Amino acid sequence: MAHVPIRRRFVHVGDRVVHYRRAGNGPPVILIHQSPRSSAGLIPLIEALSRRCTVFAFDTPGCGDSDPLPQSKAGMRHFADALAATMDALKISKAAVFGTKTGSCIALELARRHPHRVRGVVLDSLPIFT
Repeated sequence: MAHVPIRRRFVHVGDRVVHYRRAGNGPPVILIHQSPRSSAGLIPLIEALSRRCTVFAFDTPGCGDSDPLPQSKAGMRHFADALAATMDALKISKAAVFGTKTGSCIALELARRHPHRVRGVVLDSLPIFT
């Protein structure tokens, strides 16, 4: 199969800059990495999915090359709302979402708070915090 190029891009979301990787064509899929890493750890998955989908792998706020959230003690709801705002900035109305570890917490919270934005959710190693 032909190699699908992965492009690194930035988008302004309010006062923040969000870094992301984009590849492929087709229905949108959002990938959310574990903290405190970056979307670079998802490159093998980006390559695999980009053969059939448009893949967006965002560096979560404060990780990789993305600016942090303004809240000093941001919770999952803040991260989920920030992701929804990033989707707005990129005109992604609805997408399938994959999250790994803390990224799965963000994916789950996005689906809970913004169900109309999510086609489906895949959670890898969902941590349960007390």
